[in-house]
Amino acid sequence: MARAMWSGFLSFGLVNVPVGLYAAVEDRTVHFNQFHKGTANRIRYKKIDEATGEEVEAAEIVNGFDLGDGEYVIVTKEELKAAAPGRSDAIEITDFVDLDAIDPIYFRQTYYLAPRGKGADRAYALLREAMETTGKVGVATLVLRDKEHLVAVRPGEDVLMLETMYFSDEIRNPREALETLPERAAAAQRELEIAKQLVDSLTAPWAPDRYHNTYRARVEALVEEKRSGHAIVVEPERPKSNVIDLMAALEASVARAGRPDEAAGPEPAAEAPAAKAPAKATASKVASEQQRFEGMSKAELLERAGAMALQGRSKMSKLELVRALTEAGSDAEAGSESEAPKRKRRHAS
Repeated sequence: MARAMWSGFLSFGLVNVPVGLYAAVEDRTVHFNQFHKGTANRIRYKKIDEATGEEVEAAEIVNGFDLGDGEYVIVTKEELKAAAPGRSDAIEITDFVDLDAIDPIYFRQTYYLAPRGKGADRAYALLREAMETTGKVGVATLVLRDKEHLVAVRPGEDVLMLETMYFSDEIRNPREALETLPERAAAAQRELEIAKQLVDSLTAPWAPDRYHNTYRARVEALVEEKRSGHAIVVEPERPKSNVIDLMAALEASVARAGRPDEAAGPEPAAEAPAAKAPAKATASKVASEQQRFEGMSKAELLERAGAMALQGRSKMSKLELVRALTEAGSDAEAGSESEAPKRKRRHAS
């Protein structure tokens, strides 16, 4: 069983519910130790006096607040302890607010709140059900490890959740923090329709199990490969900006998602509708072909490129091979379509 990292009372009005605070998440990041290259010697850090170069004991270290221009105010651990809020055994809800009214940027860390002791279950369940029914969350403060936190208490499926939050003065203003920020402007109607169609084609129910830390999986696979004595081939690829031709990128994205271009509107009267159908079918097929190539390894792509006698294939990156194979496939298909009428005429004669 998990051990409570804090215990006390959750208070609303005159009701005090004994609760314990438990971690709701765990860090699954892959961690490494540092070594001196070419040896098995671990790297260790020491706290050194920058003037004397001598190591300093922890008891001899004090804190200094930087005032700027090389001026510091020295504060001892005892002085900091006296200024700390001290231990508190209460999470007192002062306000109830709508959860949707809190921007997610304020949330910092998630914990579970569980009832503790005889008789706590009934009041605990009552508070959880009341907040779930009304769609409200409780706002309170919590002193944890000598630090005061703003917190939100919200109902989970089976348990009360506690979110530590940032105070308002800890949230940076993007217009002050960022060098470039576009002004709000009305988007071109056709671009907006295509963008909305793309969003709609990629919309799915929230299913957290669908998402995985692919970087961690690659690092773990790398460690296992190295452990097995296999050579590692590194081939980094970075996406390229395509915002210059935004409309083309949006339309290609919709085609790749397998959705018809409903936002394109009616075709010009000068062009027969039947003439456009093969083009759409071809575009959809090309997008499907490109997606299939992207799922191949580079070795498989090189083998396919060799079969198609693509020039310069040995010097191409994986992304370049995908593009070249896709283009070669679409050119071949276009050639076969142009030859089809000729074959039909020969047959008729």
